[in-house]
Amino acid sequence: MSNKEETQQHPIPVTLITGFLGSGKTTLLNRILSGPDSNRFAVIQNEFGEISIDHELVVKEEEGIFEMQNGCLCCTVRDDLIRILESLRERKQDFDRILIETTGLADPVPVAQTFFSSIHIQKDFRLDGIITLVDALHIETQLIEAPEARQQIICADLIILNKTDLANAGQKTGARKAIEEFNQEAPVKETTLAETDINELFNISLLHPDRLNDIEASLNFSGDEGDHIHTHSHEHTHDHNHSHDSDVSSFSLELDGTMDLERLDAWLNMLPMLHGGLLYRMKGILNLENEERTFVFQAVFSVLQGNFGRPWKTDEKRRNRFVFIGKNLNRQLLDEGFRACLSQ
Repeated sequence: MSNKEETQQHPIPVTLITGFLGSGKTTLLNRILSGPDSNRFAVIQNEFGEISIDHELVVKEEEGIFEMQNGCLCCTVRDDLIRILESLRERKQDFDRILIETTGLADPVPVAQTFFSSIHIQKDFRLDGIITLVDALHIETQLIEAPEARQQIICADLIILNKTDLANAGQKTGARKAIEEFNQEAPVKETTLAETDINELFNISLLHPDRLNDIEASLNFSGDEGDHIHTHSHEHTHDHNHSHDSDVSSFSLELDGTMDLERLDAWLNMLPMLHGGLLYRMKGILNLENEERTFVFQAVFSVLQGNFGRPWKTDEKRRNRFVFIGKNLNRQLLDEGFRACLSQ
């Protein structure tokens, strides 16, 4: 089957490149666009400011670059993104992948939500992964001062710790610890000048078919018998008398039994309201009633997406596994609520 036929039948994967100011996003983008298949990539840039200059820094012919003016990617700018996607839909046969580079001041959540929010969008486009670049020298300060930097790390599927050639061992250790306060699940790759194997940047979403079989490892459960609750709470204070938002934590829950999908769906839709927008990420693998396949889901704030995964193995323990990342998580509410979704 030709590339064009495959593209017409399957959603185009979308890679979101984000990171705070000066982290190396454009450098990484240029490395990707220097690859042998870059002529099949479309690039969407979100610019901040009245004068558009970022596209001048990108090594690619103008025809494949689409710009969104205004750097915040809020709801009004999301309309601009949908408009660009609509135009790309008409040229779907021309592209194998879309790359979105946000401004350093952007919150990536509205972009991710765009690809989850509409069946119309999901039919033609699939969010393949969020790559967050981090400046090894400045990330600790940025996480204190900029909520956007925190959101960029929280939502990442892959974190590139860049400029490590300029940082000493203590600075790199501090950067990794700061990252782990907000995301303990995403792998961290150290780079200089954003130099990396391009193949490692693609097909990184939790829901990509090639990764469904590996979700148990990414969820990092012990596999012992019985129910388990794992918590990791972080409140980090720095020498210069600043602290991160308190109580950003991850909470993991592992339950035996089968899940009632209707009950679970109702509960998941209630969670954002109950947590006041402070439940940042959810992901997990579920054992559903009367189903021989695993069910894998993830959520970015209030927007959820799920797919059936591999069949359960005959000799494995079928368990429901969840990971939650958020601020001031009500662990008792999460524990009791999900237990109530078990089949009676």
